[in-house]
Amino acid sequence: MIRYLSHSDIENLEVSGLMLADGIEKILAAAANGCAQNNPKSSCQLPDGRLFQSILAVGIDAPAPPYAATKVVGLSPFNHDKGLPHIGSVIVLLDGYTGLPCCIMDGSWITAMRTAALSLVVARRFARSDAKTMGFIACGAQARAHLTVFKQQFPIGFVTAYSRRPESAKKFVDWCRTQGVEAQWSPHPEAAVTGQDIVVSSVPDQSAPLAFLRAEWLAPGSFAALVDLGRSWCDQGFDDVDHRIVDSREQAEKSQKVRRFTPAGPYTMDLQELIEAPTPWRSCSSERAIFVFQGLALADLAAAAIVYDQSIATNTGTLLPE
Repeated sequence: MIRYLSHSDIENLEVSGLMLADGIEKILAAAANGCAQNNPKSSCQLPDGRLFQSILAVGIDAPAPPYAATKVVGLSPFNHDKGLPHIGSVIVLLDGYTGLPCCIMDGSWITAMRTAALSLVVARRFARSDAKTMGFIACGAQARAHLTVFKQQFPIGFVTAYSRRPESAKKFVDWCRTQGVEAQWSPHPEAAVTGQDIVVSSVPDQSAPLAFLRAEWLAPGSFAALVDLGRSWCDQGFDDVDHRIVDSREQAEKSQKVRRFTPAGPYTMDLQELIEAPTPWRSCSSERAIFVFQGLALADLAAAAIVYDQSIATNTGTLLPE
């Protein structure tokens, strides 16, 4: 029987950001050994700004999870005026051996949390272990997910937030305080970058007509997750950033015609190379690192498998009629 998991079903499961990051690292290692396969995103960009994408990953053999996962994503620039989320998604999980569907789940929680967990996989290697401050450019779902996940790994004590809509930044600051983190908002984007240990930019596509952030603002030893594909960052200045990581070189190359990355390259490494690379990843504590990415099907598979297994263990969700 097919299990259906709603957003609230998934949110109520005890799945932490650390669990997701560990699962992503495990499946990346499995892929390196030929035990999992990642397919680049397929995209359909419409002239009015609507975007539809699909991604697929398969666990071929242990230690990869024994499933195949496909996610369909839709983004619309018209949703904000209608009071709707900017992005919607659904994930279908198939049994990796029989090929039969076993779960249909809402993709919004997983999309937000697995994105933050992807950032954490890189931050574990390139952010300072004593990172205490975070700066956020844009204050929506990705900002909340990243703070939730990163404070599980780092001693985050202070947040500086910037948004083109001050009310959004103020609302995010209030939420940060409910999470036990001191926070302030700034009308100037530079304040959310300069001097910060960790920076997260997640500006939606239609909200960033012009790049306004500069790589030169990044502090020595800082780590930045460019969740917005770097669209809010100026092209210049990244040559002086010591480490420039992308989720997948192959996917980045295929996506450039649809969604432009900043920086466009060259990249120091991608996630597969990161997992395989010997330690240490940084030669000194003052080196700066950025991670620019649009998500990876393997990460969705890892997260969906964890969520599904937890739902089975706790009998969460609804069994659809045959």
